[in-house]
Amino acid sequence: MKVEIVNMIAYVGYFILALNVFLFFKSYRKKTLAFKIIAFYLLYTLILELRISYLASIKIESLVYSHFYFIGQFVFLSFFFIEEFRNNVLTKGIKTYLILGLIAIGIYYLLYPESFYKFNIFEILVTSIPLIVYSFIFFLKRIEGSNKTFIYLNAGLFIYVLCSTLLFVAGNLKAGIILYIWAFNVVLLMIYRLFILLEWYKNFRTPSIEK
Repeated sequence: MKVEIVNMIAYVGYFILALNVFLFFKSYRKKTLAFKIIAFYLLYTLILELRISYLASIKIESLVYSHFYFIGQFVFLSFFFIEEFRNNVLTKGIKTYLILGLIAIGIYYLLYPESFYKFNIFEILVTSIPLIVYSFIFFLKRIEGSNKTFIYLNAGLFIYVLCSTLLFVAGNLKAGIILYIWAFNVVLLMIYRLFILLEWYKNFRTPSIEK
């Protein structure tokens, strides 16, 4: 896959992400806390990606920002699932893992500070695997109940995090396929953002007052 085509897909992904940020903040008032967490998660992601894109355009290494991406995504989505589950056992488990996960990553960087400037598979596994588990549990709970909000967002999240985690693990084992990993990850991101857009359209485009 040519770099120009991947870049074009990436720019489409940026546009969809920016549109999602606009739409979620447009519908921000009178929405649930979970909705507001997703809105700020999208904004955080947009700011990071614009920064990374700018640095890439002026040929400056931006790998360090990937750590902020994975950790930020882990934190925002952990709080999202805590708010959505509202189950003492599940929420306590997520809160406990969130704290332990951040401590583990902090200790890892203290022991191996040079890893902060490299591709870190340990960080990806610690932050991504729990999101896959939470997403799967969320899917089971929504399928069984009448409340279908965030079902599209969760579907996109599950597909993206599962596939991207497998891609990054493969990339860590086979350094020669980095370009292909980047390309597939860009496509996965665009699909994920389309699911988020579908979520807003299906469940949040009309004004509502929620507790």
